[in-house]
Amino acid sequence: MFPELDLGFRTVPAYGLLALTGAALGFVVCWLRMRGRRDIRFDVEQALNHYLLLAAGVVIGAKLYSLVLVFPQLIRDLPLLWRAPDVFAVTYLYSGMVFYGGLGGGLLAAWLLIRTGRSDFARMEETFLPSVPLVHAFGRLGCFASGCCYGIEADTPISVVFPAGTPAGGVPRLPVQLFESAGDMAIFLLLCLRLPAWRRPGSRLGCYLALYGLLRFVDEFFRGDAARGVTGTALSVPQFISLGCIAAGAAFLWRAYRRGTVPETAP
Repeated sequence: MFPELDLGFRTVPAYGLLALTGAALGFVVCWLRMRGRRDIRFDVEQALNHYLLLAAGVVIGAKLYSLVLVFPQLIRDLPLLWRAPDVFAVTYLYSGMVFYGGLGGGLLAAWLLIRTGRSDFARMEETFLPSVPLVHAFGRLGCFASGCCYGIEADTPISVVFPAGTPAGGVPRLPVQLFESAGDMAIFLLLCLRLPAWRRPGSRLGCYLALYGLLRFVDEFFRGDAARGVTGTALSVPQFISLGCIAAGAAFLWRAYRRGTVPETAP
């Protein structure tokens, strides 16, 4: 666990540094994929504007969902806004990001770009979508460094022990953050491959939703934190959302299969 990293000239939060690294690499991937398409004539500024709009949707969605999970306590702490705004900001604004909220916010931002005519579905799916699991993989590495989103207690050869006094509790735990990061990287590499199936509009998005939904559904069985939302049933809130993602992914894949392929446009 390395919540802070010493860069020599200053100390920075590991989660923030890894998240920014992932975001930067995600944009590089987007730009390279745009340059591989003859029918896309984006310049760097236009590509960056789209990417930043999508990133804003992700951040806003992730933050709003995190506030929903603590809404009763948030209401009780509202007086802190004028009594101790710095405490309120540290408690509710500076930390806490939930991926599924970010995914929803990012998809909404993409939909708005398409509806306003600033982009189209094929372009968003082919050039921007593969960066999503890449950025998420770095985010999960940040979770591991920060000691959040930790796994269940288990004394195994691959277990890790976070420092005593942290939320993880100083006991052996499964490194589920690394498991999910590795799964995200595998999905990223799959989405970047030039497969004939990707010539069917919607197939790449359907594959991502189905595969990540399955990855997260299984990963949740080994999560040890309750901050993500529990329901009192055998399944957590993210697992119910994961089932919805799997169903949506299957629907996109079925629709893509029914529509057929589009002409190849890459050189």
